[in-house]
Amino acid sequence: MSVVRIERNGKIAEVVLDRPEKLNAFNGELFADYESALHELGADASVSVIIVRGEGRAFSVGWDVSRPAPSGDGGYTHRTAHEDWLRLRAHIRAFAAVFDVPKPVVASVHGYCMGGATLIPACADLAVVGDDTKIAWPVLPIGGGMLGPAAMYAVGPKKAKELSYTAGSHMMGPEAAQRGWANYSVPEDGVLAKSREVATEIAKTPLDMLEIKKRAANDVLVRQGFRETIESCAGWDALIHTSEGNRWMAGKLAELGISAARTWYAEGGSLAR
Repeated sequence: MSVVRIERNGKIAEVVLDRPEKLNAFNGELFADYESALHELGADASVSVIIVRGEGRAFSVGWDVSRPAPSGDGGYTHRTAHEDWLRLRAHIRAFAAVFDVPKPVVASVHGYCMGGATLIPACADLAVVGDDTKIAWPVLPIGGGMLGPAAMYAVGPKKAKELSYTAGSHMMGPEAAQRGWANYSVPEDGVLAKSREVATEIAKTPLDMLEIKKRAANDVLVRQGFRETIESCAGWDALIHTSEGNRWMAGKLAELGISAARTWYAEGGSLAR
């Protein structure tokens, strides 16, 4: 069964991340099905607006991070920089697909939106978040050349750098709306209803006009460097993955597992290095 489903209601279609037992964490299957769904709806002339949302308790917690597999000598197995760059380019293409699809996309964000999943609302046309929604950066400083640069366009460089430099940093829904990362912050149980309300108003505009309006608006962002920034993030993230500090943190994750490593880091374990 697919881990992404499409729900249609007239001119509005919803792409639903449907891996609730994993809080809609992205793995290879979810990446593929998500891109396929957006491609299908982008080419469907009966659809004017797309809503992206998550099933269950969260929008998405980002990448599916589990304890890394050790190599035969007990160390941590790393990709080459080139292999990592190619992998990350594919992931960025999927996360940023809401920017490239020709129709307006509303990100309907509830519960948790973490790590790489924050790129979807950042690249979407509009976003509705819950008042209790946690928009969070990774709890451990592993990687980190991707989310900060993309967030600068919405929240500004100072806040984006704070979120990037501080592991476990986050914004709640009201702050995200106040800073312009989202259009609306509403009570948690009203996120989907508000998203559908916004989508319905947008869908009243003829589709050909909507597509032109999106291209015109995105053209401004492209001229400001947004597309180049997103593309370059794969290189920066691949580079940081080769750093000594990142290798050490990844080794700790492999040794302790995510829960214990998170506690170790929060208690200042990394300061003793």
